[in-house]
Amino acid sequence: MELENKGHGHTIVMSLIAIILGGVAILWSWNTLAVDLFGLPEMTFRHAVAAVLLLVAAGSLAGLPSLFSGFKER
Repeated sequence: MELENKGHGHTIVMSLIAIILGGVAILWSWNTLAVDLFGLPEMTFRHAVAAVLLLVAAGSLAGLPSLFSGFKER
């Protein structure tokens, strides 16, 4: 039995980097726009990461119909 390197470690690391950078971007943009201009409460980093994960989940759910379209009987 031969084991192949599928590159899952690279994918996981890149995903974590994207989540962290996305959280930083959302945190900065919210605290710059909403807090400075509109006087809304500040966001913490954990809320920004949760927002990124929510966006990723919503995007994944939006792609589900195209995933299952290949399974239709013709």
